[in-house]
Amino acid sequence: NVCADTLRRVLLEALVQRAETGSSMLTPGDGFLPGAGGSLGKAAYGLMSTAQKGLSTATKGRISSGDHGSRTLNEEEERMAMKQRIDTGIARACATMNDLEVAVDYTRRLQDKLTQEMQGTFAAMTPETEQLNMCIKSLANTMEAYQSSSNSAMDQLISVVMSRVRSIVNECVGQESAASSGFSNVMGGVGVGVGVGGGTAAAVNVVKMNYELDDAAFELAQLSEGYLSKLCYMLDELMEPLRGHLAPRLADALLVGIIGGASKRLEMAIKRTKFTPLGALALDSDIRFFINFVKERVDAQALTSNTSLYKSCNPLARLAQIALLMNVDDLDDVLDLITSSKRKKIWDLTLGDCKTFLTLRVDFETRKVNGLLQMSD
Repeated sequence: NVCADTLRRVLLEALVQRAETGSSMLTPGDGFLPGAGGSLGKAAYGLMSTAQKGLSTATKGRISSGDHGSRTLNEEEERMAMKQRIDTGIARACATMNDLEVAVDYTRRLQDKLTQEMQGTFAAMTPETEQLNMCIKSLANTMEAYQSSSNSAMDQLISVVMSRVRSIVNECVGQESAASSGFSNVMGGVGVGVGVGGGTAAAVNVVKMNYELDDAAFELAQLSEGYLSKLCYMLDELMEPLRGHLAPRLADALLVGIIGGASKRLEMAIKRTKFTPLGALALDSDIRFFINFVKERVDAQALTSNTSLYKSCNPLARLAQIALLMNVDDLDDVLDLITSSKRKKIWDLTLGDCKTFLTLRVDFETRKVNGLLQMSD
């Protein structure tokens, strides 16, 4: 009992405090992750945006002479030292999250080991054995406490990075503020040309969400990388330094949490976009691309199917349903789609949601949409 109580109270409290400190160390901008806040965050951002230039800079430094050559080498050494500091900081912060997962595993092992030793040492069905068995079983409560704290720590980390996720989505769909737009283009040439649904780009390195497409814009969009490619690239830059150091279950939890936040932001952006039938097709293609992006990065085999992934990440499931709804050929097909999907328990959109999205189709009359969807949920 003393052992279980010590594990549940003293050690748990210490590990939770460490995890909270680790989360604060990863605050974008103020911590080790890239952002517009403190010096470390800006340094992390600078390292990301200049990573591909490092080799050429070092090469130039080697062939330079005099003070300029020494200065170039010193700058490269400083950059690598800062990179090492940031990488080490991220690894240590992630280790504080992993500690709770390790505690869950070792508490489970301790319970199993004590149970085996008790069964092999003490006579069965005696009062003393039953009392000892109850003490060992109390470790299950300790294990649940560690598991709950581990989940809470990941929720806190996801909350910490979510401001950066929202900023990334806003930039990629073309809704970033003037203050942040200059900070966050690390894509290089990805933004050049035409975005998915973007028609012709108005300026170099500008891609944004646009699904009001005619035939020419749709064909051009299929040949170019758009806002969603940029979004996935930037989300990878945010997640991969963390996922590389987190335990597999925690890495998946982080991925699902971040994708959920990004999906909510994408849904908000979709509500402000007009759609042609071809634009609806482009949306369907984009959402499929986004879903595959997530499935390629999950560690748990259970999350590689659409059904299980949608259950774990409802905002992503809603995006898939929105794409399906926006691609109906005729309004008469809407009720059949909703009814059959609800029967299969794979529909989360309310009738109000359906009205909102269907009125975005430029070829559907708002009056007919409202008249069609008058029944209650």
